[in-house]
Amino acid sequence: MRKRAGGTTHLSISLPTEEAKLLKRRAERLYKGHVSRVVSDALRYVAYEEGRDALTASFGEAGNPTAKEAAELDALWGLVGTRTA
Repeated sequence: MRKRAGGTTHLSISLPTEEAKLLKRRAERLYKGHVSRVVSDALRYVAYEEGRDALTASFGEAGNPTAKEAAELDALWGLVGTRTA
C-alpha cells in the first residue's frame, strides 16, 4: 500500500467477478460510481463487529451465554418470531 495525500491509502485487492460487479453497482447507485465509498461503508460495519467482539470478550465467560440463556434473551428481547407460512 502506498500513502496518498489527504490521509488516504491506495489499496489493491482481488475479488471474484460477481463481488466486484456488486460493489460497482452499489457505487453507481449510491455514490456516483465511487467504489471507495462502498468499501468505507462496509468497513464501518466491520469496525462495529470488531468493537462488539472486543466488548463481549471483556466479559470473559459471562460474555458467552449458553444456548438456553441465549434463547431466553431472544425471547425477552422479542427476537423470536412466529411463522405464518
